[in-house]
Amino acid sequence: MSTDAQSRLRVGSSGRWLLFLVLSSWLGWSHLVDSAPARAQEPAKNEAPKEEEPAAKSDAPAKSDAPAAEGATPPRRENMLQWAIRASGPIGLFLLCLSVYFTALVIRLFMEFRVSEAVPPPLIEKLETAIKEKKFQDAYDACKDGESFLARLVRTGIANLPAGRPEAKEAMQAASEEIDTHLEMKISYLAIIGTLGPMIGLVGTIWGMIMSFQEIATAAGAQPRPEKVAEGISTALFITLEGVSLSVPAIFFFAFFRNRIARMSMEANRVADRVINSLVAAAKAPKTA
Repeated sequence: MSTDAQSRLRVGSSGRWLLFLVLSSWLGWSHLVDSAPARAQEPAKNEAPKEEEPAAKSDAPAKSDAPAAEGATPPRRENMLQWAIRASGPIGLFLLCLSVYFTALVIRLFMEFRVSEAVPPPLIEKLETAIKEKKFQDAYDACKDGESFLARLVRTGIANLPAGRPEAKEAMQAASEEIDTHLEMKISYLAIIGTLGPMIGLVGTIWGMIMSFQEIATAAGAQPRPEKVAEGISTALFITLEGVSLSVPAIFFFAFFRNRIARMSMEANRVADRVINSLVAAAKAPKTA
């Protein structure tokens, strides 16, 4: 083999070796570049369970708090009286004050409107004694300072008796009507309370319904709160109940005391007529030895 051929063979073999080295180095770098993201993702996969551990740890207190929340005492529920006071509001307070006045008025009328007060038995005894003894001035004095129904009638009759018996009876009738009017004025407050009770209850009904519809109207597209709607309805119902509960006994006692006034007037007029007739008969009777 010649020297030129050997040199060409060496150059060709060295070029092949150089090409092989270049290719091998390029493949190695490409392999490293491709495997780098995979290696970078491996730590992320390994770290994923570590991130879940705090979540598990954070869930532990929530589970431990669950029994505490279940064992906590619920808010105290209002009883019927507390609920009624809160729902009634200022209108219910006004009805309460009106009911206190109504109770005091009924007690006072029970003490005053009695037949024993209108026609006192001691006064009847004094009049009978004075008539039997023909002490007409004593009969007048017994009724002069009295404020009972009978005392006022007899005092008026004796004062008008010198004009005649018919005139005396007419004066007693006029006095009886005046006393009846004065007594009926006292019980007229019961009629006023009986009339105002349902009207105040109606005001409370309207106010409660306005509160409920205001909650519905101002919800702005959202669902209204049921507790607010129920609060307005409870206000309407409680005030209506309180107004009617006050009105019914007021109307009953008005009729009751009106009948008692009629009974008192009838009894006082009957006794007063008997006293005047006895006085006239005693004045005409001759004196006994």
